Amino acid sequence: MKFLLFFLFLTQAYGNTWPNFGGPLRNQISDEKGLKTNWEEEEPKRLWELNIGLGYSSIIEVGGFAYTQGHSEGRNTLYCIDALTGKEIWQHSYPCEKAPKFFDGGSRATPTIANGILYLGSHEGDFYALDAKSGQILWTKNLVKDFDGRRPMWGYSGSPLVVESKLILETGSASGSLVCLDAQKGDLIWRVGGNEAGYASPMLNSKNEILIFNEFGIVSHEILTGKVIKSYQHKTRYGINAAQPMLYGDRILISSAYGKGAALVDFTKRVPTAIWESESFSCQMASLVKKGQYGFGIHGQAGGRSAQSKLFCIDLATGKEKWSEKGFGLGTVLLVRDTLVILSDRGELCLAEANNRQFIELARFQVLSGKNNWTPPTYLNGKMHCRNSKGNWVCLKMGE
Repeated sequence: MKFLLFFLFLTQAYGNTWPNFGGPLRNQISDEKGLKTNWEEEEPKRLWELNIGLGYSSIIEVGGFAYTQGHSEGRNTLYCIDALTGKEIWQHSYPCEKAPKFFDGGSRATPTIANGILYLGSHEGDFYALDAKSGQILWTKNLVKDFDGRRPMWGYSGSPLVVESKLILETGSASGSLVCLDAQKGDLIWRVGGNEAGYASPMLNSKNEILIFNEFGIVSHEILTGKVIKSYQHKTRYGINAAQPMLYGDRILISSAYGKGAALVDFTKRVPTAIWESESFSCQMASLVKKGQYGFGIHGQAGGRSAQSKLFCIDLATGKEKWSEKGFGLGTVLLVRDTLVILSDRGELCLAEANNRQFIELARFQVLSGKNNWTPPTYLNGKMHCRNSKGNWVCLKMGE
């Protein structure tokens, strides 16, 4: 009941917005009506295009303005853009290394907006609270200097979580790997834990508890005090726990690559246990999306094995694969009502039925160039925002 009430609060507070990574519930699901699926020989109209610099930060949209960040010439820059016209409203730029490591580097984390404040983090640990309308700096922190944080190998990548008046951040510190700040002032409320940071974003579970997918595995915390409630170990090589966990009732689906695989974990028990485990699919970075009792995601691993990646559908109750389809590389998946929106790692945008029996393609367009495009698209108010790793951001009209 508490989670239902909080869900209603989110719906009322944000309305038709996409305020943080993955949408209001961080599940890569949009319930918006009107996505056009019958394109035949037609292609979506390009409303506008920008170049924002290297990176993987996804796009958020609130109040008619779209935001994301990219890297260029030794600096990360957060852009506030008029979502209808593509006109720049303001920008916030700060020093930051590109930090390539087996990939091109650039920005990682997606900003979050709540109660008129934009929260922005860098992979190096700089953190800013900005006025979302003007870009004015309200307060700043550094996760390494202020909280003794330990940067993960590929940098801080998770996006901040705002719960009512509290801001939740993962620092990876041995003396407080998870911190809670006053969302308005930045004052410390609590710090707990000692696990190193993962690459997923803090989220809420069905009991309105904080969930963290860190290098240890999945851990739940009380919001008020940060107290650890339960945990389940899921260690992955190099600490790459990155794909956002997916809620399935009181159960949590987690997945990672490098031979680790996936598990559906029952968090109702005193000691959480896996209902099933599978090595047949490994989601390295992209979140799964849920439609009824079925999950859809991208199996694969970056590097030389990316060509073996596949889009798949599983029965969430059993973990059994229903179908799979190659051709998307290490892409990403968004669910818009009954339609899967798949953005391949080489910039192809594909629409397909969220069908548990077989893969049924509805349309396909080449919307971006390049490779290693790992940023999920954002769909809001009939507009599809897509970006590639080089920083090309295109806004497509896809609503009827």
